[in-house]
Amino acid sequence: MDIDDYKGRIPEPLLDKFKEEAEAVKLNKKQKEEALRRLEEEYKKSLIHPGESIGVITAESFGEPSTQMSIHHNEKIIVKIKNKIRITKISEFVDNFMAMNGAIKISEDSEVLPIEDLDIFVPSINQDEKIEWKRVVELSRHKSLNKLIKLTTASGRGIVATDNHSFVTRLNNMVVPIIGKGLRTGDRIPVMKYLPEHCASLLTVSNYVNLPNEDSFRVTRSYRPTKLIPKELKLDWNFGWFIGAYLAEGNATSGQVSISNLDDNYIKNAKKFLDDLELDYREKHHHRGFAPSRDLTVNSSLLARLISTTCESGSFNKHVPEFAYSAKDEFAAGLLRAYFDGDSNFHADRNLIRASSNSKELIDGIALLLSRFKIFSYKVKDKKNQYWLLIPYKYAPLFLAHIGSDIDYKLKALEKMSVKSKKFWNNYSRDYTDMISGFGDLFYRTAKKLNYPTRYVNNFTKRQKIGRTALYRYIKLFEKLAKEKNVDIYNELKVMHRMFNSDVVWDEIVNIEYVDNEYEYVYDLSVPGLETFTTFDGLITHNTLNTFHFAGVAELQISLGLPRLIEILDGRENISTPFMEIFLKKPYNQDQDKVKEVATELKETKLKEISSEFAVNAIKLQVEVTLDKKAMKNLKITDKYLLDTLSEELKGISIKQLSNGNLVFKPKEETKELDLKEIYKLKEKIKDVYVKGVSGIKQVLPVKQTGEFVILTSGSNLKEVMMIKEVDATRITTNNIHEIAKILGIDAAREAIIAEALKVIRDQGIDIDIRHIMFIADLMTTSGNIKGMTRSGITSDKESVLARASFETPIKHIINASLIGEQDYLNSVIENVIMNQPVPLGTGLPKLVSNVKIEEKKEK
Repeated sequence: MDIDDYKGRIPEPLLDKFKEEAEAVKLNKKQKEEALRRLEEEYKKSLIHPGESIGVITAESFGEPSTQMSIHHNEKIIVKIKNKIRITKISEFVDNFMAMNGAIKISEDSEVLPIEDLDIFVPSINQDEKIEWKRVVELSRHKSLNKLIKLTTASGRGIVATDNHSFVTRLNNMVVPIIGKGLRTGDRIPVMKYLPEHCASLLTVSNYVNLPNEDSFRVTRSYRPTKLIPKELKLDWNFGWFIGAYLAEGNATSGQVSISNLDDNYIKNAKKFLDDLELDYREKHHHRGFAPSRDLTVNSSLLARLISTTCESGSFNKHVPEFAYSAKDEFAAGLLRAYFDGDSNFHADRNLIRASSNSKELIDGIALLLSRFKIFSYKVKDKKNQYWLLIPYKYAPLFLAHIGSDIDYKLKALEKMSVKSKKFWNNYSRDYTDMISGFGDLFYRTAKKLNYPTRYVNNFTKRQKIGRTALYRYIKLFEKLAKEKNVDIYNELKVMHRMFNSDVVWDEIVNIEYVDNEYEYVYDLSVPGLETFTTFDGLITHNTLNTFHFAGVAELQISLGLPRLIEILDGRENISTPFMEIFLKKPYNQDQDKVKEVATELKETKLKEISSEFAVNAIKLQVEVTLDKKAMKNLKITDKYLLDTLSEELKGISIKQLSNGNLVFKPKEETKELDLKEIYKLKEKIKDVYVKGVSGIKQVLPVKQTGEFVILTSGSNLKEVMMIKEVDATRITTNNIHEIAKILGIDAAREAIIAEALKVIRDQGIDIDIRHIMFIADLMTTSGNIKGMTRSGITSDKESVLARASFETPIKHIINASLIGEQDYLNSVIENVIMNQPVPLGTGLPKLVSNVKIEEKKEK
């Protein structure tokens, strides 16, 4: 690969430096390629990604507060309550709970409700890219913003949320959060491909309709005014099929249900279900709609009410009944078979299965049921507002195995697509939508290990996306080569298998737009772990109610360019990105493990970083914290040290350690009467309590520079860092000039101003004489303190009234000078320019002097 191929992958200043070094040592082409590859590898290692650990050091960022991260009022979510799956608007879910149980107002705009004691779960993604049911611990709602962000994906799914709401993406083979405003078209976010089963086997009819008060519910063939049905219906294949047939081909009135279809097998399945319930039905052929048709009609007001209540009626209103999502696989399979047999097309020549409906909710529900069998579908809306569901033929084998068809021509088309699918997986077919991203140099590294030509993997490594089918083929190829060459690639294959077997599709964002929000609130859930939950559309979204998000940080960042130059010349005490470069003494600067140990000791650690969960016990009015023992072990924090430190930091707070090692926090009794609001405030307070490290050091990044390891930091604390024995105090640097002045003196601060300003200017490719910067640095430090180039800095010390007035707020300076009778002697440049007279510099400085007496004598 040529050096130009690495543009965009390695910063250009690094590439320019590489060119110089390569020419100096006269590298040949092969050596250049290897050096470039290693340079890219080392550059990527030096990046701190959100949520990614470097050794035991984790990079973090602190962004917008969680109270601004929420989704739209109308977004539907998937929840499981008492082992039953429900689809509900998030607004109704949160508002109803808060109405029944009250809410804690944590600010003028935000309310929360802890519910960790309730059995409420949501589908959530874990780091293995599997979907699992996770408990919801808190609900929240916040006053809404005027504009929300709307994301649309390639599969036709979408979500509306605040642009500070976090989503998740895939980066370096990790599932990591990313802030909404940081997303771009082309980025990929996860959509659920698999919904775990819950095996509900019975439906209690009285939960949906009022049953007559009868001793027996067995239906007889004798006439009765009301055709009775059992108190409980088995959620089996037959019942599922009948529901699917109704959704596709059915109609319900107040007293009857009818199914319309010409196929004998289709009508036969409907009759079987009705026969099992011992319900009478009639069959009628007709030509309504200008084509032959057949209706199977059953007169049963109870069945009609059950169907209408759970599935609705009318083509625009039908939806999958909520109980279907909790039912056994056989029920779901029956429902899907009837639906697709009745209202879909199997196109073997076009390689897809498709179904349509006037009801978006029905299409969404069918898509969600398909995920029970790991079948991913795509949603399309046409110009006539018809909703379509498309299933690519690569899923035909799964459809055939789990769902099937009773219609002969559809079954043949399905079988034909299944045969094609095997060729799809084994030949060089491409996935254009089911692409997996964020795998770093995984394939390049594996190819190098196996001595496999890297040119075959360079393309998708550079683009950072690979289709699932291509991934499958490379897994098989690498397994074969590893066996033949006896090369251990176990770890690489493990990651690839995890990618291939993930429960999600990494769906590409195709459109991002801002939309108006007409509702008062936006809403969110708090879920431990990766903090994710899933919408009805299948989109997995991230919540950060209990944590700060890690979004938006791709590397250790410091302010550069004009913003940094303004900070320097303004003499600001609080700079936006304080930064330190910490050099170590020998032998610490040569040993990577020792450097990481020092970096670990440097980084400020707070309680939330060594805890997996913060819970409010509303009954005992206390905060219960579950500690992350692994994180504590990595940071060498013992229970005794933690208790001693917390006791020192949290005066007036009672701290107890339970037998399982977890902590309980509660204000001491003598403080004041407690209420839930105070406990919740305590919970937020203890998250940020200091535990270990150097205060102010937020991030640490060990890097190798010119033959030694150096630690770069986000945050600065020069005094404490200089006291660490492993640190070389003679070479340590910080970009906080006021800190330098306080610790090392004003002369050192002057040198820092010069060095920092020159660095910014020269990084921009500007050549400026150092004496200009030295002159400014002298002005800023001549008083013994750092004074910025501002009206409250060096300008305020100017003797001239007009000079002060020329900088800012002229009227104010002139009026103040007039009130106290201040004089301006016009001794400098500015005031003389204002007065339109020569300045006392250069040719304006000399004055003509003559000896009058001598001239008078000469005249005499």
